[in-house]
Amino acid sequence: MTTLADVADAAHVSTAAASLVLSGKAKGRVSEATAARVRAAAEDLGYVRDALAGGMRNRRTHTVGVLGESVLSTPYAVAMIDAILTASRELGWSVLLTDSGGEPEQTRRAVRELRSRRVDVIVHAAMYHQQVHIPAEAANVAVLNGFADRDGVIGVVPDEETAARDAVTHLLDLGHRRIGHITHDDTTIAIGLRRTAYEDALREAGITPDPSLVVSGGNDPAGADASAGRLLERADRPTAVFCYNDGMAAGVYRVAAALGISIPGDLSVVGFDDLRLISTNLSPQLTTMRLPHYQMADWLVRRLITGDLPSPATTHRFHCDLIVRGSTAPASA
Repeated sequence: MTTLADVADAAHVSTAAASLVLSGKAKGRVSEATAARVRAAAEDLGYVRDALAGGMRNRRTHTVGVLGESVLSTPYAVAMIDAILTASRELGWSVLLTDSGGEPEQTRRAVRELRSRRVDVIVHAAMYHQQVHIPAEAANVAVLNGFADRDGVIGVVPDEETAARDAVTHLLDLGHRRIGHITHDDTTIAIGLRRTAYEDALREAGITPDPSLVVSGGNDPAGADASAGRLLERADRPTAVFCYNDGMAAGVYRVAAALGISIPGDLSVVGFDDLRLISTNLSPQLTTMRLPHYQMADWLVRRLITGDLPSPATTHRFHCDLIVRGSTAPASA
């Protein structure tokens, strides 16, 4: 770990001068040129000033640092933060939260800030299933809802493929054979995994996937409505639709209502996420796959705190539950 003395040596100043600069007390006592040299040396060496008393340096603070990537202010974060706070409280630990917005430099600064606060472990929480950049200076870190871009960092993600297969199998078990898929026109990991599993489930049932029944569009209400219209306005429309997320399923509801198509009488619909603001406020309530955000966060934090981490550090996949509600029914004869 880089010390204050290392910074002082690199900047060719005394330790006292380096301390004044890095503690914000250099004005009128250290020249600006010298101060700039000290700050540059600290940046180059990755020095992190301890924000706590020197006597705390060799003691644990029993604090979990949570670094979000544009996730802490979204509905998706509720279950994750609830689990982190609950598990930490039960184990006698505190939680410190920050969010980098997903910007690399902001992420680096956030990691340094958490280290300066002497957090014992860091949970890097991603907004969606993705690869996450972990700065080299980050230690005792794990990725929630994603995986690291380097080895040696544990991650937890939803089992996207099994979940999508379970969703389509549910529709197949209800007798549906013409099943559409509405997805997002992006290249995220979950999109590819869910579509592949959708097609695999059809093949396993002896059905050749029809590419024309897969529609992609924007991940917003207008995009969802446009995608739903492309499927439901067909003369040979599907009898069931598996949607990439609950927001797109809501678009299917809106278009179906406009076209006089009954859910689930004429059309069964399955979503993905179980975002309660949507899934339980539709009529009928939405059958959907529940993302295991709470379970992933609880498992990860408890093992980080207790040190009971599996070795080697790998990415662990968590089961998604099928939540059956009123939007699915047996296919019409």
